[in-house]
Amino acid sequence: MKKFIFTLAVSIFAVGTLLADDVAAPVPHKVENLTLKSLTGEAITLPKFGEKNLLIFYIDPDAGIPFGNANMRFTDEIEKSGVTSGKNLFGFGILNTGDTALGEKMVCKAANKRTEKNNGTVLNDPDHIVSTRWQLGNCNGKCVIMIVSKEGELVYLLTEKVTPEDKAEFYKTIEKYR
Repeated sequence: MKKFIFTLAVSIFAVGTLLADDVAAPVPHKVENLTLKSLTGEAITLPKFGEKNLLIFYIDPDAGIPFGNANMRFTDEIEKSGVTSGKNLFGFGILNTGDTALGEKMVCKAANKRTEKNNGTVLNDPDHIVSTRWQLGNCNGKCVIMIVSKEGELVYLLTEKVTPEDKAEFYKTIEKYR
């Protein structure tokens, strides 16, 4: 009986620990500059971290398959609206290639071709560094939208399916940081 209770307690603790990793830390919270990879594999830190406010699109390339999702469409809307940059704001993307089934090399090659055309900035996170170190929870299959202040604070985080209320909150928040 003691062995059963011990096994049950260990199992409950293990499941609780796994589930905790799926839940994002409350926002706002401090985050640090990270070293990720460029699309060609070189080590690179986050551009403009500590110099400007950052609008970051953290995207699992699988998030748009097969028909796209609401957050991917919202990302397109944000880019078209012109709020991705400003005197105090720098926007860029990070590919969460650690979760993609498409293959890191293929995804980075396609992203590199796109950034050559639009002069965008896209980094690569094959090791879940962003989601782990910044406590974003489970980002598999998601298009995550974040705003990080130049003081290094994650002030906005959208990980779940965007609602009309989320859109309104995003546009209200982004204006404070442009």
